[in-house]
Amino acid sequence: MKSSTEINPVGEVVGESFHTHSLVGENWEQALACLPVGINLEATAKSTKALLRRRAIRSGIDLLRMVLAYAVCDWSLRMIGAWCSLIGLGNLSDVAVLKRLRHSRAWLGELIFSLLQTRRLQVVQQPGVRLRIMDGSRVSKPGSTGTDWCLHISLDLGHLCVDGVEITDAQRGETFAHCPTQANDIRLGDRGYAFASSMGPVLASGGGLVVRINWQSVPLEEPDGQKIDLIASLGQLNGALGEREVWFNTLQGRFPLRLILATLPQEAADKARYRIRKLYRKKGKTPDERTLLAAGFIMLTTNLSAQTWTTHQILQLYRMRWQVELLIKRLKSIVSLDHLRALDPQLSQVYLLGKLLAMLLIDELVHQTRQLCPTWFSNLQRPISLWRLTTLFFEQLRQIVRGNITLSMIFEALPRLTRFLCNTPRKRPDQLAQARALLLGLSDC
Repeated sequence: MKSSTEINPVGEVVGESFHTHSLVGENWEQALACLPVGINLEATAKSTKALLRRRAIRSGIDLLRMVLAYAVCDWSLRMIGAWCSLIGLGNLSDVAVLKRLRHSRAWLGELIFSLLQTRRLQVVQQPGVRLRIMDGSRVSKPGSTGTDWCLHISLDLGHLCVDGVEITDAQRGETFAHCPTQANDIRLGDRGYAFASSMGPVLASGGGLVVRINWQSVPLEEPDGQKIDLIASLGQLNGALGEREVWFNTLQGRFPLRLILATLPQEAADKARYRIRKLYRKKGKTPDERTLLAAGFIMLTTNLSAQTWTTHQILQLYRMRWQVELLIKRLKSIVSLDHLRALDPQLSQVYLLGKLLAMLLIDELVHQTRQLCPTWFSNLQRPISLWRLTTLFFEQLRQIVRGNITLSMIFEALPRLTRFLCNTPRKRPDQLAQARALLLGLSDC
């Protein structure tokens, strides 16, 4: 992405013309060109208290590389310590690595915020509307059977990049408030976003909105204030498609909306009802007949003008919501976003923030690919596979962060790797060590 300033590898502004360099290469310094424009890594690391004492880790660049190694390479704390010793980054114990990572949480948040803010300013200056799709993903810590963290993502589909992220605890649900709305935005959300405190700020800001609703979750009204019975409206639907004007009350005011009703194909409706019955059966309950009836329909609300957006176009817009689901699938399968390693809350957030920063760096590479091969992204016969492209870039990023480690380097460093590769004393002796000692004793007999 283009911008108006440039930074050198230590985070200092050096000019007024900036273009994103490629991450592809063997030097770690090349990765720094995709970091937030104009941000000083040293100053921000110090101001956020991520780098107060410069023992072993002496710069913000080294600290960032260590954080990405933890998040991208998915190594344990001891492996991070061994790796730091191998490449000459520093001689740190696993406890020292833990402390460094814990203190990096606010710093990573500032880096991600700066990168997203720069991206948002660049996009807002461009003409036209922005289609922004929101969804959330749940993350559990090791051994947990519930949700411990929630990741909220906003995808700018037109520019094919993430333009908003937020990590919250399990108590905060999905809402458009996680990512502010601009006047030229069209926000897409599923039924998890269909409530007044989520939709109200978007409507008040002048942004566009397309949200799927449940039959009982959104209290819609007639123009005269009378409550609308959605189940009755479904029963009165003439044909496969219908639309009517409704009103919606929020804390920000009362807004006119379009209610769009569409009948699902019989096969899709049967699958939806099967899932509902299965879910209720697990809870030992019986689903409401109205819920089963509504499962055979798509119910959308939107404030987009009927003169500009037809009913069919609104339905087509909502079908694009699946792209954010595919993005989350890529993050989980390729970047391993859902494989949370840590139990400690601070360390868990550092791990997730490191994953998000890696994802944003990959976004920059996808942007470069669009500039080099624009037809790949518009070819209907042979479109680009974002799955394979993301896999390629993620593996390259991991290789750059890891560096070039050879067998000779490992064998030469073995004497100083004892603290990392050998287990600490335990009350229960290691079985393999016992067996080896026994065999050696027998061989001397």
